[in-house]
Amino acid sequence: MEKVDKEKEERENKSLEEHARRSKLFKENRFMFEIERKKEIEALIKSAPPEYQKKLKETQAEWDNTMKGAGYKHNRLILAEHMLMDYFHGYFVPAVNNAAEKKAE
Repeated sequence: MEKVDKEKEERENKSLEEHARRSKLFKENRFMFEIERKKEIEALIKSAPPEYQKKLKETQAEWDNTMKGAGYKHNRLILAEHMLMDYFHGYFVPAVNNAAEKKAE
């Protein structure tokens, strides 16, 4: 069990270090931060199964377009929350309900 705990602690420390690096980059050089962010998103989308990639690209484009016009930090937070709730109620909940109905059959 100690090995699992040690690995978890190492992952957490690595994540905290990476967060600190990105936070610093965001504050000091937003252009480079944005380039790095876009590359990571593209890599993540490419790692998804091919049948999901088109939808993921569309979703990311929608997110980027919406956030582009947000302006202030508070507006960005409100928009992000709104998009998350739309997705949750429009896609996730119906998918879970559909799966539950199929399982009940």
